[in-house]
Amino acid sequence: MAFLDHLEEFRRRIIVCGVTIILFMVVSLSFSQVTMRILMFPLNMPINTLLAAVIDRTVGSEGSIMGFFSIALRASGSSIDAEIIKGGVIEGIMAYLKISITCGVLLASPVILYQVWAFVFPALTQQEKRFALPLFLIIVFFFLVGAIFAYFIVIPVILEFSAKLFPDLANLWELERYVNFLTRLLLGFGIAFELPIVMAFLSRIGVINAQGFRERQSYAVVGIFTMSAMLTPADVLSMLLMGIPLMLLYQLGIFFAFLVEQEPESYA
Repeated sequence: MAFLDHLEEFRRRIIVCGVTIILFMVVSLSFSQVTMRILMFPLNMPINTLLAAVIDRTVGSEGSIMGFFSIALRASGSSIDAEIIKGGVIEGIMAYLKISITCGVLLASPVILYQVWAFVFPALTQQEKRFALPLFLIIVFFFLVGAIFAYFIVIPVILEFSAKLFPDLANLWELERYVNFLTRLLLGFGIAFELPIVMAFLSRIGVINAQGFRERQSYAVVGIFTMSAMLTPADVLSMLLMGIPLMLLYQLGIFFAFLVEQEPESYA
């Protein structure tokens, strides 16, 4: 295709993505009650109850030390003592729009990803096409794992910790800031969990190998916690809850880089 033809195709796919997002935004407005329940779930599912449920599903709740621990956790679990309020006249409207935009983008993501895929795929070589779909699925998987980890583990921990600070003061949290907090953590953790994929890609193109990653682990610690501070709200707890899993993912990234380095030898 000529350069202008590529531009025309790119413009057409951008329009398709934009129209799809707008349609899903309109649809999401009709399910605002369901969306609000999802947003309020971390407030009504504190970490003690969540850990108890995990223990019950894995080892059971009777006849073991872990079962006793599960009962104790469940007994101490209760809804977080906080109230979401609208702090201004238009705050409800702004939060409503942000929620609809977020839902629209999430619901339209399969169409968006397909448009990106359809635009890029013809330019790939045969070997690249063979690895493109598995790589795409791995990227999506790690993003979802990061977002789920933030939603079920990190967010309840931070909310419960924050609610118990200064117990003499009421927890009146503004709706728009609460929505921003959830969105930033979900996106931040989803992006941060792509670290092993980025490391494997850098190794694949020859920028740095697995041994180089091992030798630079001290620098990686500084970089990881700097990135954690940028991708999470400005508090130490959320930074640690992102930084510690990322250190584990860094080790996984070293393993991925090692596998990528071994791959050319298998085709020799």
